[in-house]
Amino acid sequence: MSATRPGDPRRVGPYRVLGRLGAGGMGQVLLGRSPGGRTVAIKIIHPALADEPDFRSRFRREVTAARAVDGAYTAAVVDADPDAARPWLATAYLPGMSLQDAVAEHGPLPPPAARALGAGLAEALLSIHRAGVVHRDLKPSNVMLTPEGPRVIDFGIARSSDASALTRTGVALGTPAYMAPEQAAGETAGPAADVFSLGAVLAYALTGSGPFGHGAVHEVMYRVMHMPPDLGAISDPGLRVLVASCLEKDPARRPEPPEVLRTLTGGQSPSPDGTRWLPAAVAHAIAGRGTEPASSGPGRRRFLAVGAGAAWAVLASGGAAAFFMARRDDSPLRWTFTLPGDQSVRVGPFIAPGLVLIVGAERLDTTTYAVDARTGERRWQGDFGATRDSKLAILGGTGFLCDASGASSALTGFDLATGRRLWSASLRTFTMTPAPVAGAGVFCVPGSEGIGSDGLYAFDAATGRRRWQYRTERVMGDVVLAGGLCHFTDEDGFLYAVDLATGAARWRQRLAERLGAATPAAGGGLVAVIAPDRRVHAFDAATGAPRWKSEPAEGSSGTVGGLGDPGPLLAGGTVYVGGAGGVLTALDARNGARRWLHGTAGSGAASPAGKGHQLPVVGGGLAVLDDGAGTLAALDAATGRVRWRRPLPQGFGERPVVAGNVVYLAMVDGVHGFDLATGRPRYRLGRDDLPEESLSSAKGIAADGADVYCSIGGDLLCALRPAPAG
Repeated sequence: MSATRPGDPRRVGPYRVLGRLGAGGMGQVLLGRSPGGRTVAIKIIHPALADEPDFRSRFRREVTAARAVDGAYTAAVVDADPDAARPWLATAYLPGMSLQDAVAEHGPLPPPAARALGAGLAEALLSIHRAGVVHRDLKPSNVMLTPEGPRVIDFGIARSSDASALTRTGVALGTPAYMAPEQAAGETAGPAADVFSLGAVLAYALTGSGPFGHGAVHEVMYRVMHMPPDLGAISDPGLRVLVASCLEKDPARRPEPPEVLRTLTGGQSPSPDGTRWLPAAVAHAIAGRGTEPASSGPGRRRFLAVGAGAAWAVLASGGAAAFFMARRDDSPLRWTFTLPGDQSVRVGPFIAPGLVLIVGAERLDTTTYAVDARTGERRWQGDFGATRDSKLAILGGTGFLCDASGASSALTGFDLATGRRLWSASLRTFTMTPAPVAGAGVFCVPGSEGIGSDGLYAFDAATGRRRWQYRTERVMGDVVLAGGLCHFTDEDGFLYAVDLATGAARWRQRLAERLGAATPAAGGGLVAVIAPDRRVHAFDAATGAPRWKSEPAEGSSGTVGGLGDPGPLLAGGTVYVGGAGGVLTALDARNGARRWLHGTAGSGAASPAGKGHQLPVVGGGLAVLDDGAGTLAALDAATGRVRWRRPLPQGFGERPVVAGNVVYLAMVDGVHGFDLATGRPRYRLGRDDLPEESLSSAKGIAADGADVYCSIGGDLLCALRPAPAG
């Protein structure tokens, strides 16, 4: 980050500008911080573009499309104002370093690390393209290496894939050394253009140089359009062939992202989650960047003494103004929304782009409310019906609610902007509400229409019309979506991978003669599931090829598939398996070897025998879970060593959530927040912070980046301020 310059804005929307992050042909990128302390990267559009007659409508569509991108390896758009004098959008700030800086400072990546990076980028493109977006500026400086893995950033020049008419002929948007030939020629650039850029980025990661060299813009563009790439410095033959195929001049000859992903994850390549896949020097440099950038100029916070302690951070200066600002910021609430009448919270909160959804109930009547995520104002309400087990999926501007009632589930598609019901359908789901998945214009859920019709059902996201059905025995557990494939199990003992867009089976593997509720986990090119003998079976997510089989997980009676069994968790190159009695087993995702064991059978923690199958929430190199007897424990994700423990008041059995550097828990006496690294109490929302006569018991809690929302007191939806730093 560099200091601001004369003429730079001091504030963009609600964000105070801290410094400059960069600049490009579309405008400049600034570092900003919200009044509540959230750090964001803000892209401000160049005045010349903002003055174009059709630009604002184009930019507004870009923002809508970018908000729909939701993937493990992408950076979320958190705010935007297309109608500002200079339009802008803000994305979550990602600590770490760009791929460009990493290679420039530490040299090219070794082939295994490049494979892991490429797998993450290919999965990011899958997420981007499923949302109907083409990035059009994938390059090393737009790939961030973070403590949680690689992230693709900057959708500022992305276009909705159906909006080619809005892009003027002859205008090439992007970076010449990494743009596709059709893009350099000013022609329509579709998803294949991003694959070309992916190949160029991999070439840079492996060699330290782009495949078309350096020089004047017109020289580089000529080589991109007419000359073969220079790949002689890529030592790995397989990677050299893959990169060459991505860099084909003809878009039709390039592989699609799923094929790239299959190629890169075909061997025992490391998962791109975390930093263990990177060279030690790069991983160390990323860790040294910290989680928050330093501010330029005078300290950004002033503190006032109040009684025996210090006041919360004050963002204004001087006299009475500073005092009243401190009083205002002392509240941990950013806003509250109270359900009308005698309604109480039935289910939620759910997080949607720019919205928080909550379902209220009065006797048998239910109402879904959409609340503006920034202001807490009601945007719309709808009567879709909901139970305590309702599940939500989101695709673009459409929400899908799956709600079990008796032996069937009601399926509803609704417009997120207005709350208008788009369509309704129903399926038999045997009293348990399945978790729906959505993508590629399809809403998919397991169920049945009668005897002999069990399986997976897909509906057109826009109309609710049946698109396809894949027939199996009764689907057991939830469906997991990864790489465009639906992974699920049935009671006949099979694990399936079915193409979400077409319903075609890619593969299936037999796990056992019969299965209970076995939900798989997927990520990093791997899909893992627990068999009835408590062994974890891992397969290549794209091909179904067996990768490994673990020893039986401990802390159980030898069975799996009960209603409370959540299946495994795959995060940061580790597969976590929860067992009865509070035992947690961590397996290496590469080979299934046990890394560590925590719980009554391992560390001696006092976990009651009745404790269920506990899974952690993973972040910041830690695995955090309630390890029994009212204790919150943070374990080193690599070694299982206990980093800290904290006693907890009574709760409702909800898993904690991590937002920023804080782990939050919903408890009977309110919301508690602990420093993720140290376990030190950082946050408390209790009865004194709520409206009069409100109860303080908190249950539902959800996080989106650093933003945290919870249902509390029976009839309140709350947005929480970030925990104070330090």
